[in-house]
Amino acid sequence: MAAGLVLLLGLAAAAATEPVGAPSPAAAPGVPALTTAAVDARTAADAEFNRLFAAGQFEAAVEQAHKVVEITGQASPPRPDELQAALMNLALAERRAGDFLAAEASYLRVIELLETAGRLTSPRLARAHAGLALTYYDARRYDLAATSFERAIALNRRAEGLFNEAQLPLLDRQANVLTELGRAEEAHLARRYALRLTERRHGERSLPYAQQLESLARWYTRVGAYDASRAALRRAIDTVVSLQGPESTELVGPLTAAAENARRWITDPQLREAAADAERSEMFHDVTMPTPPSLALSAIAAEGQKALERAVAIVDAHPDASPEMVAGVQAQLGDWHQARQQPDKALPYYRKAWQVAGKAPDAAAMRRKLFDAPVLLHYIVPGEWDRYARRPADEVEFRSLEVELTVTAQGSVTDARAAPDLDKNLAEQVLRAAATARYRPRMVDGEPLATVGVRFLQPWYVLREKDASAQGGG
Repeated sequence: MAAGLVLLLGLAAAAATEPVGAPSPAAAPGVPALTTAAVDARTAADAEFNRLFAAGQFEAAVEQAHKVVEITGQASPPRPDELQAALMNLALAERRAGDFLAAEASYLRVIELLETAGRLTSPRLARAHAGLALTYYDARRYDLAATSFERAIALNRRAEGLFNEAQLPLLDRQANVLTELGRAEEAHLARRYALRLTERRHGERSLPYAQQLESLARWYTRVGAYDASRAALRRAIDTVVSLQGPESTELVGPLTAAAENARRWITDPQLREAAADAERSEMFHDVTMPTPPSLALSAIAAEGQKALERAVAIVDAHPDASPEMVAGVQAQLGDWHQARQQPDKALPYYRKAWQVAGKAPDAAAMRRKLFDAPVLLHYIVPGEWDRYARRPADEVEFRSLEVELTVTAQGSVTDARAAPDLDKNLAEQVLRAAATARYRPRMVDGEPLATVGVRFLQPWYVLREKDASAQGGG
């Protein structure tokens, strides 16, 4: 194996974040070997690629990856496995550098090579489709990502079995993509499959199962199924307590998820619409997790704040709690007040999160993660965005409508402007949605600052031109 490359043992890591290991440079029977000089050059290029990739210098890593591909292709004929591995690394570096069109082309080339060779059950084919899906996901091309994730998961199951855990990150992203497309029922199936898979591998009384319950609950919150989220989180919390006790830091995740659920619950205007709320409750009702009785908004708010305070007490009681965990909890306490339009109450928690993040091993990276850019906490979603979601694919187009705005130091929105070519009716609806947004503000040196040029994206299904004209517009 070429020096410095990371050999991946699972689909999830290969598809998401790490370079692919290359086969041994020793020649296979009947395949010409590279010269000693070429092997040395490729080994050096591999090592430099790996160094640059690990350092986050992705544009430079792309240049090195091109060199590896070129050198590997000099054997006549090329060594297929080595060329595929080199192209996978190139595609990954291109994706991480933000060159999604180039990454798409590289992944498609790997897929073509594998399919032409008849390697339809190869784990690498599943990884290539997963990489392609993640490329579309990062580029917000969710319609294409949905198809690619479906293909990647099917290939993964064919190669590794129906209930292998390597597919969990793909199921998570697949559910996110389907949710973005307004296909909540299909996303729910993906989430439930992930929970079933974890149950089969670890059992219901296990930390992995509790963590998967938390993931499912966070998704329930996202789609507005707040009762279902609350029920799943209560079960997750009970499981962790039974396994590790009431002061375990493993409780921080589900407790902060409970607070997020409460925060979104009490600020959701659709709660006033009994029919919509009843529809959500019916869609995501799970007989294995009975829904607790509905609560008044004041009780929901008190429960959410109590969950956050309990999370803070747990991390305070553990001097060895990581700065990442402590800063995250403090930031979420700030978010709690910020989403409720109480920036003065939020600011002390944001400042504390900034201070604690400064104690992390990579303080600069931690602060960037929390405060380098405004974080969208809440907005009122336009009711019309998925009106045509169930129409045939040839009749509708999925678009991400963009608004550029300024986020103030208090986390509110000013100076919102829609793209000039956007339909006037759509622009008005998206601008109204953007005006309701609340953000965690960007911070510099521990103080909040206004941020101009923030992109607000709202997914929308629009009728294609021929259908829109036939119906007098979309």
